[in-house]
Amino acid sequence: MREKWQKNVESYLRNSLGISLRFLPAPEAKQWPLHIAEAYEVARCEILAHTFLVLRVRDDATGPATLAKHADWLRQRTGLRSLFILDGISSYQRKSLIEAKLPFVCPGNQLYLPELGLDLREHMTAVPAKASKLAPAAQVLVLACLHRKIIPDETFTGVSLGVRFGYTKMTIARALDELRARQWIETEGHGRHRFAIVGRELWEKTRPLMRTPVTKCIYLDEWYPGEKFKAGESALAELTILGSPRRPVWAITSAQWKTLQREPMTHLIPESVKDDAHAEFELWRYDPALLGSPPRVDTLSLVLSLQDNPDERIQIALDKVLREFPW
Repeated sequence: MREKWQKNVESYLRNSLGISLRFLPAPEAKQWPLHIAEAYEVARCEILAHTFLVLRVRDDATGPATLAKHADWLRQRTGLRSLFILDGISSYQRKSLIEAKLPFVCPGNQLYLPELGLDLREHMTAVPAKASKLAPAAQVLVLACLHRKIIPDETFTGVSLGVRFGYTKMTIARALDELRARQWIETEGHGRHRFAIVGRELWEKTRPLMRTPVTKCIYLDEWYPGEKFKAGESALAELTILGSPRRPVWAITSAQWKTLQREPMTHLIPESVKDDAHAEFELWRYDPALLGSPPRVDTLSLVLSLQDNPDERIQIALDKVLREFPW
């Protein structure tokens, strides 16, 4: 059964150039590395007696350099040229793909098949601008470098980072592409990378694009002593002379919260009467254990979680924490 995107490609070529094509299964995709297999919807197709490996790009944020690298790897192993299918394309992407002579089709907008002498340009569909904030995995990698959990001057591989931080190959590949696009990391031979800037300079450049790790605050009428990572004002009080808050604040993951919800003694307190709560849980975008060590979350994530707090005492305490941080 043909996918919708396949029908769109067929219709575009037929209506624009009178060309017919036929899609075929691509069973070899099952043997590909996960970070490549998950990046595309895959098929084969025949166009004017030429056979292509068709790769519909799942994520518009995947850069031309990554597409070129994947195309080269696939050609070495299959002998086939890759034909990329894009839902939208920017002028930068178009220019880069054409310069690299990478065949692509953006249905309704552009077709570029150098082997067949075809370059059809109609109008450009805008694609989303580069994300204004870092994805959680990319933020974790930056903070890991700042906390020296990734040694600043040493190289690393995507595979090693995936194992260390528990991310899939696809997630790590996207995070590295995101950091590389901003020129914060450099790629060397054999899939090795290193941070191009480190220390205070890395923090200053990345901080405007990093977001609070907290997605939601939950208030409970019981305190659970089994939690490991103090957060918010509870953690800040341990680092400064700021007084401890009325109720302890803990950072947990969404998965941990789901488990906690099944406990019979878990009773939520509405935010409207949160002053009656005995404990506050912050749900985090990433596991606090990736960067922090009990009894509290890591210092820089703590700063990010409180940087928009209007309390002047907290802002003074955060400034002190940053001044004393071992950059």
